[in-house]
Amino acid sequence: MKTKVSVIWMTRKRESELVFSLTSFIVNADDNTNVEYIIVGDPDDPGTEKALSDITLMAHPYDTELIYLKSDKHYGYTELEQYQNQAGKVFTGDCLMIMNDDVVCMDKGWDTKIRNSIDEKLDKPIWLGLTPMNEYWKGTPNFVGINRKWYETTGRVSGTRATDGYIKLVGNAAKIEMVDPKFNFLHLQRGKANFDYNYNGETKVAFGLPDDGAGGYPTKNPIPPKYEFHEGLGKVRLEEDVLKLKEFSVK
Repeated sequence: MKTKVSVIWMTRKRESELVFSLTSFIVNADDNTNVEYIIVGDPDDPGTEKALSDITLMAHPYDTELIYLKSDKHYGYTELEQYQNQAGKVFTGDCLMIMNDDVVCMDKGWDTKIRNSIDEKLDKPIWLGLTPMNEYWKGTPNFVGINRKWYETTGRVSGTRATDGYIKLVGNAAKIEMVDPKFNFLHLQRGKANFDYNYNGETKVAFGLPDDGAGGYPTKNPIPPKYEFHEGLGKVRLEEDVLKLKEFSVK
């Protein structure tokens, strides 16, 4: 049986960006029969729900499975992990990748790259480190994913809203392997400057998106960075997950 890839989008009142982001993945997938697209939205966001309903039939020729989860409440940017952990309860794939509604897939066959990178690693926990083409300058992957064995071992996707940093810290502390499928995508983050990137040997510019103040997840961090992992529940959850994963440490 072919490896199944699940992808999650958390979104709020950005119907146009979400549909474009989803479409960039749908049309570039080699095998959508083995991709699961999960979108988690807020209960006070009927526009997103309608937009997804409107494109369901249009996505059908691409054998696309769209799953819309309406959260029980608006958790917002400070509790993004709540949305991710809701997706964790329903995803059926062999791995779960976490994307944003301001991400654009640039690679034909991105799903094949994911499958090829994890096919022989499904029996033990691993995590995916994914870097957008226009953010290699950061020197660290800032999008992440986990495989099913990781989720079954920890019982959650993330312990804090800063999932990229959380999973990296847990993976490194537990000595769990990071896998880099190296598929090309762009992160057109709101309120950020333009950045050059290389695509097929040509230097191009990725434009940042304007901060429209429409009530979506803001680009400014309202919480001191140390909160994420070194205080309160974030620290407790991190220590719990590291302890559970340590038995699978890479020697």
